[in-house]
Amino acid sequence: MTFVSKQFKLATLAAAMLLASSAQALDGKSPDIGSLNPLTGNTSAPSNWRFTIGQEFMGVKGALDGVARLSFTNADGNWACSGSLLAGGQYVLTAAHCADDFTKMTVQFGWENGSAAVTRNVSVGNAYVNKQWTGALDTGADIAILKLDTAVTTIKGYKISTTNDVGKDYLMAGYGTTQLATTNSATNWNDGNWGHYAYNTFDVDSKTFNKVAGDYGVGPYDESYYAPGATYMSDFDNGLAVRNTLARIAGVTGDNWNSSTGLGANEGLIAGGDSGGGDFVWNGQEWLLSGVHSWGWQGGSACGAFKLTGCDNASRNSSSYGDLSGSTATYSHAAWISTVTAVPEPETYAMMIAGLALVGLARRRKQA
Repeated sequence: MTFVSKQFKLATLAAAMLLASSAQALDGKSPDIGSLNPLTGNTSAPSNWRFTIGQEFMGVKGALDGVARLSFTNADGNWACSGSLLAGGQYVLTAAHCADDFTKMTVQFGWENGSAAVTRNVSVGNAYVNKQWTGALDTGADIAILKLDTAVTTIKGYKISTTNDVGKDYLMAGYGTTQLATTNSATNWNDGNWGHYAYNTFDVDSKTFNKVAGDYGVGPYDESYYAPGATYMSDFDNGLAVRNTLARIAGVTGDNWNSSTGLGANEGLIAGGDSGGGDFVWNGQEWLLSGVHSWGWQGGSACGAFKLTGCDNASRNSSSYGDLSGSTATYSHAAWISTVTAVPEPETYAMMIAGLALVGLARRRKQA
């Protein structure tokens, strides 16, 4: 994560992630994240953005304890991603591009100072990649579910948001690379022994953005490309209009969406290794998992397509002010998530009622 940032995922294509978790609130509080006061400051070094076991956010103790650190291996080497523990403790939600090609997967929670409080494993057959995933980012299908070898019972998992959350502020967290947004250097693993958090706002969904871009003459637009689901887009703002990439693009294309100048010192963006991590919205009582980190896009290149200049703060820092990120919306896949994580699964339950239950005769497919 780059801070008051974004980079590309460590696994396959351009992608990024941040992570957070949700638990029951101690009391009802305002959903205004802008007024939230974390236990650490979000103004300088990545060390100030670390989250720790039991840390409170909006009065929720341990709100980020369900953030998962994914380490996996495939034919191309070793990779890192992030994820979110779902309610019930048996499954982790992550990005499809983090789960569609691995031979070994380790999932860790409570990663502090280079060690984890809880460690689990995932077998290849227990990775459920959304059936609409084709390897193309931004279609709204970059989402997958991992079934842990043993359920986690000491950490409260997250419920998902079932509403369109465009316009809402969110809490993000993950185990990716870090950097200051004002630094013209690539993000790195110098603070990789810790997880990090920040805040941002869902400004627009990518279907709306790309429809406007297509109408404006910037690239082709095919509505069917976005049929699998919604992708939330966010930019990394620092309070200055020149760095407000999405607002500047909206301005020249007809103001089809709103984008503020940011959340001040709370603002951040996902970076490499954050792919698959979660964006969490506050519903007044708990943090709901609303988005799964999918991709990152440098603001300079985005603005350039619209003949705008000066959006990107630092060309060598792909998570600097002005850059963009996209997260797969959970509401688009609520039914699919429920089906995969149901115990027993619907078809198994139907067979049991009919007296035809068959135990252990079928293997789950990788794609669900």
